[in-house]
Amino acid sequence: MTGKNGDKFNKTVVFAEDMTDTMLEKVIATAKDAFQLQVTSGKTFSTIAEFVRRNMEKEYGRGWNCIVGSSFGAFVTHEIKTYVYFSVAAGVSVLVWRT
Repeated sequence: MTGKNGDKFNKTVVFAEDMTDTMLEKVIATAKDAFQLQVTSGKTFSTIAEFVRRNMEKEYGRGWNCIVGSSFGAFVTHEIKTYVYFSVAAGVSVLVWRT
């Protein structure tokens, strides 16, 4: 995506991760797709989180969780190689993990 809205999603920042490279690429691409839908359709953060979670479950099986927001704290237990905390849009973070 290019243009004014597309520029928002060009800079991914990974704050913490314990995930395979393939899985990391998938979850970031999925989140970017979800945020792009949010811009065009006005979806909420909870809808974005649901989109990411459902796509991860479709690809990797059940047990995925996702939080999307501009301000939250979290302390989670996760399976090995199934955790990432990142941002694809300024001021909004995404936390994804599997239990």
